[in-house]
Amino acid sequence: FVRNAPCFWIGCGNKLQRSSTDRAILTRLNVLCSFWTVAQLGAALYLASTLLFLDDEPGPFKGFTPHFWNLNGAVFSIGALGCLLMIISFCTIRVIRMVDLVGAIRYLWAVLWIMPAEVFFTISLFDYHRVTIVWIQHWWQERTLSWFRERYCEDGTAHTLCIVPIDGGPDYATEDDWCMALHNSTECTDIRDDAQDTMEYSLIIFYTCMGAWGICLLVLLVFMINSLERIITKPIVQKSRETNVPAWLTLPTAGCALVGAIFRYSPSSLLSSSSGADNSWVGLLYLVASGLFMIAALAGWFLSAFSIRRSADKRWKNFAVTLFIGLMAANAVILATIFVSSLTFSGNLGTNVVNEKDRGNVACFVDRSVSCTKCDAENPQDRCPEWSLGEVTQLLQTQLKQSASLAAIFIVYAISVLRFGIVLRKHLSLYQIEYV
Repeated sequence: FVRNAPCFWIGCGNKLQRSSTDRAILTRLNVLCSFWTVAQLGAALYLASTLLFLDDEPGPFKGFTPHFWNLNGAVFSIGALGCLLMIISFCTIRVIRMVDLVGAIRYLWAVLWIMPAEVFFTISLFDYHRVTIVWIQHWWQERTLSWFRERYCEDGTAHTLCIVPIDGGPDYATEDDWCMALHNSTECTDIRDDAQDTMEYSLIIFYTCMGAWGICLLVLLVFMINSLERIITKPIVQKSRETNVPAWLTLPTAGCALVGAIFRYSPSSLLSSSSGADNSWVGLLYLVASGLFMIAALAGWFLSAFSIRRSADKRWKNFAVTLFIGLMAANAVILATIFVSSLTFSGNLGTNVVNEKDRGNVACFVDRSVSCTKCDAENPQDRCPEWSLGEVTQLLQTQLKQSASLAAIFIVYAISVLRFGIVLRKHLSLYQIEYV
């Protein structure tokens, strides 16, 4: 794959042969990775410029509200990761050329840290539940979408007929009433809907292409990890993981804690403790998994910080390794339960939609300052009539898809660390401490 891949006029040199060294292959992979990340960063900057700087009254982040339940958050995050990975790739050119093992180990750890986030945001770029059209419809009148309105609305209607509010807004009974009162026409809804459909089609192509591009980058990262491990050698990589277990587990610890807090306590989550949902324990399980990862990190710190000098030290290390393996096995089971529950609950939402109370609460949380009205109504069923049950269901299904994706990533972490613990226990059982 690497031999036949283009080098984009950067560091081409001689054509790679079948007998090329791992260093030559890694150099070419570094070039390919840099090109891919530059393209990702460019795409993210293009979307950011249309939302932030090409509105009616340009100003950095003025009037812009980020939402990570839609796909724009994934685009911006992938752009940030691409920028970071591009800088790392350029900084490690000398490391590869000089075969600097210390620099190569740091490069390996940087890639291992970035890859899970890249996987998650790449998965998020595929709009399975059509939340893009939900975002477009409810944020259509915002200044951040003015460039898109100018592009997709009929000429001369971007600030008139094309911005008819959902259901006519708070002052009119219907959209036709709004259109007749302000513009003496009944074509507002058709003009707006055509423009929104065209915008959705264009953005879905954009997001899907970025997702496919991200998959290619993930393949390159896997190749880079394999090449780095061959250059560094397996024993050194194993020793590096042993001495850096706390750093290795920092990402899943923080990730599980953040996701668990959002699901358990956020009003935008149907899985929150106050929602009364049957699956409200999913957020709690994420918090438990975070705690187990943290305890495992402390056990890993003990394993790396203390040397074996006598038989008692070996017994303590054996106990720590056994605890380490048990924690990771329990975590794998917990995360697998979360994964299955998220997928099951998401599937159930397709047939059993949320009730009116949850619809109003969730809609007002995500859209209080834009298209929602009556968010202060005492009866939750009367809140935000602009959002339908189907739209809130789409949002929650996307949230559950993200939960399943994160659980799968953390399962890989737990299994990888579990395998590492088993190998470490085997090494400890063969460790000799007798002195002559």
